[in-house]
Amino acid sequence: MDAISEMLGNLGVPSVAEMNVNENYTITVDGFEDLTIEKIGDGRLSVGHYYTQRGDLMSDPEVVFMIDDDEWRAVRYTQHPLAHEHDESGLDLSEFLSTWGKNLRRQGFVDAANRRVADD
Repeated sequence: MDAISEMLGNLGVPSVAEMNVNENYTITVDGFEDLTIEKIGDGRLSVGHYYTQRGDLMSDPEVVFMIDDDEWRAVRYTQHPLAHEHDESGLDLSEFLSTWGKNLRRQGFVDAANRRVADD
């Protein structure tokens, strides 16, 4: 996902392979749920917007990617309480991911990642 790769680059992360497991970044944009990017395993990256409802962490949405040689394959999609899909061979989320990537740019998440580094 180009927008996520660009955000990681803005944060000084050249590739997911160079991240440590559990390394994560939360990007905040006023008016939107925070976006969290976290390496959750070897070659696995979780990207999601989260909120708390009655004490439970909810995702809106969360996508887990398998990343191999810079190829991103969505393997899990969760949007509480409506959907949960999981397929290690890959999910066809191309239309959703394209729209989400455009929205992340338009909503200012890519710019916010860049500003976060400048503020540090």
